[in-house]
Amino acid sequence: MILTFEPNGVKTRIHKGISIFDAAKKTGLHIRSECGGRTTCGKCKVIAKDSSSVNDVTDEERNFLSSLELKSGYRLACACFAKSDAVVYIPEESRLRTRRFLVEGTERHVLVEPAIRKYFVHLEKPSLQDIKSDAQRLMDAIKENYRTNEVKFNLPLLQALPKILRDSNWKVTVTVWNEKEIVSVEKGNTSGKAFGIAFDIGTSKIIGYLSNLINGELISAESMENPQIMRGEDVISRISYANKSDNSLRELQKQATNSLNTVIFALCKKTGINPHSIYEATVVGNTAMHHFFLGISPKNLGLSPYVPAVSSAINETARNLRLRTNPNANVYLFPIIAGFVGGDAVADVIASGIHESDKLSMVLDIGTNTEIIMGNRRRLIACSCASGPAFEGAHIKCGMKAVEGAIEQLSIDLKNGETKYQTIGQAAPLGLCGSGIIDAVANLLRYRIISKEGAFIKSALSSKRLRKTNNEKEFVLLSKKEGAKRDIVITQRDIREIQLAKAAIYTGCQILMKRKAVKPSDIKNLYIAGAFGNYVNPANAKTIGLFPDIPTESIKFVGNAAGAGARMALISKKLRSDATSISRKTSYVELASEPDFQAEFLSAMSFPHRDTSRFESLRDLP
Repeated sequence: MILTFEPNGVKTRIHKGISIFDAAKKTGLHIRSECGGRTTCGKCKVIAKDSSSVNDVTDEERNFLSSLELKSGYRLACACFAKSDAVVYIPEESRLRTRRFLVEGTERHVLVEPAIRKYFVHLEKPSLQDIKSDAQRLMDAIKENYRTNEVKFNLPLLQALPKILRDSNWKVTVTVWNEKEIVSVEKGNTSGKAFGIAFDIGTSKIIGYLSNLINGELISAESMENPQIMRGEDVISRISYANKSDNSLRELQKQATNSLNTVIFALCKKTGINPHSIYEATVVGNTAMHHFFLGISPKNLGLSPYVPAVSSAINETARNLRLRTNPNANVYLFPIIAGFVGGDAVADVIASGIHESDKLSMVLDIGTNTEIIMGNRRRLIACSCASGPAFEGAHIKCGMKAVEGAIEQLSIDLKNGETKYQTIGQAAPLGLCGSGIIDAVANLLRYRIISKEGAFIKSALSSKRLRKTNNEKEFVLLSKKEGAKRDIVITQRDIREIQLAKAAIYTGCQILMKRKAVKPSDIKNLYIAGAFGNYVNPANAKTIGLFPDIPTESIKFVGNAAGAGARMALISKKLRSDATSISRKTSYVELASEPDFQAEFLSAMSFPHRDTSRFESLRDLP
């Protein structure tokens, strides 16, 4: 039986009768426990994705788990046993290993021009000779002192206004959004305190950036796993789950909202900032994450022609979205390009600045779903590739996510019989994360242990490490004798998964280049975005044909560009206008409908890919 541990993505083969707790320990993962797995502390909580794949709940578990937890699939790892292939999720409170998130992203210089303004005013008290209403008195004072436009109140503020004015002795600070809506009225002079938060809601991670809206400085950032992963590694699985019922959609929305609030709480606790002083938020995410967060049915995203419910930018109050900032804070959601090219792709463009450049550039945001945008200030073209979760370790025998113990760099010197590697956290190696997988395949190609078609080749160099297990060929990259927790191998099936993933990405690049009638040499900048891309060896990526043959010096790793773009828009109203312009002028290409998609995809399956010399004549295309 195969047992998969999420969110790490570690898989292990187990025998019947072994507990989840012991299986995790055997694999090299550690689940929190104070009793050592003797069912007496109740700390080793896990979530079984499918209750039918594990044993029935025991009496010991009922002593420690609430009825709500049991209903949600919680189990104690020491009392839970798999009956068939199973997936278990280790929640945050039960983890002893943490996943590495890429929080940083390359940002361009931005003129600080936030939508939030704060005005301190000292009002004249009302009298029999001056009986203006409280609201009118306040608005007149703001206009007179700061030459603002007419602003409006919402009902909750109007209800609180009389008491605030009198308790503060008529000295208050007014927070205004976009020069038209009052967000807050506070006692005394708080004009020096204005904060905002930018969110990147990723398929696997959620990151929040707390910023000072007055000077634009980043104060702190926090991240966490996206708990929706239990409803599917990829967006298609989550869309299918959301379509089951209204309750399923509400569950995904609640998970998104609760996660953002968890990040807000962590940031405020770390910095000492009052959540009520957070007056604005910006949010990016792919189209499915966008719809889940808003509670919009994603049904049509999974059906041709894959149309989103809304594509324009959205401004909504934190109160209506149940975010625990200032309840009147504005929440700005980036516009969307297409069903599978969301606001995160727009943010990538903003962070890279390709929409302002004369040079032809390409942005790749590599993940389970890879977005590709190519162009310059005159025109942008985009597509989405179903690259699958292989680069996050899924469907790879010894694959895992970027957690402590994952091999992130690897080189093989078979002449000396040595494998050199680097793991995350310098821990004993547990498996391979995405960058390590690419290094492994590239090395096997260089030593001709696999052919251009991806098949293993038996040779003098490979004979000692190439073996068969369960009737499948596999190559031992690192054995237990060499310090690994288990033999770390790459199988024939793994090679095929990498071929499928890299072919999808390369095909997307190729079709966009054909659409614009350009060659790889015409692309002056290739921006690689996303957590996975940031740790990839570019030479090895080109060796396997992950992206076009662009000079290495033209490849720029921009980190979490989506998060960077969200934070830039948080402090700049102009960039929100740019985001709308980008979404409207970007042409979307649906790869599956391209007549030569299948031919291009099959050609890209080989390593690195087929001969591209014929593209010399592409400029002559109509």
